[in-house]
Amino acid sequence: MPSKTELAVAGFYDGIYLFYEAANSFLTFGLDLYWRRRAAGLARAAAPSARSALDACCGTGDFCGALRRVYGPGLQLTGADLSAAMLSRAGARLPGVKLVQAEAKELPFPAASFDLVTISFATRNLNLDREKMLAALREFRRVLKPGGVFLNVETTRPENPAIRSLMRLYVKAAIGALVLISPKSRQSYLFLRNTILNFYGAEEFSALLAEAGFEGVRARALFPGAVAVHTAVKP
Repeated sequence: MPSKTELAVAGFYDGIYLFYEAANSFLTFGLDLYWRRRAAGLARAAAPSARSALDACCGTGDFCGALRRVYGPGLQLTGADLSAAMLSRAGARLPGVKLVQAEAKELPFPAASFDLVTISFATRNLNLDREKMLAALREFRRVLKPGGVFLNVETTRPENPAIRSLMRLYVKAAIGALVLISPKSRQSYLFLRNTILNFYGAEEFSALLAEAGFEGVRARALFPGAVAVHTAVKP
């Protein structure tokens, strides 16, 4: 069952689903769309013959749409998210995609169901502690077929110290502005700030994927180094 914190996160997204995409573009200067396109292309390169895919924590369906564009109609897409409101938005945007309300650590799918499992800009919300993060990664591995590919695209700590400092300053300033605009959501936005700033570096997350039982882990930094795409294979 989801914890109180996890339900609170879902409630936060229930409240912002109508302007979620606009907020992402505002906070990233539109780079979020570029990052998703790049990550979808990397998914296709890593799993070119995939016929079934799960986008975990799919939100309003941005990454499902990116996957559909690079794979075409031959890919059977399923999206899962804990927020019913986000799923309603995804359903309106992406007819034909199967959508399921589910918690990431307890996916309602049999083992070895998918050729590809993806998650974009939501892994940090699962990182309530190290064991919960590992539990989610192991659940993603469980629902993958042997030889299936897991892809994660998420903010990361840039290796360049100057860019890392600039990122921290920007995130704090941007979230501070959102708090001023919507003071009632202060705790939710502070949670968002902390998840971004405290998420794993690319090498750390690679090690966590290996600990969760994945093999062939690869990490690619996307411009300007504040985002990383990880791919890994279920043996």
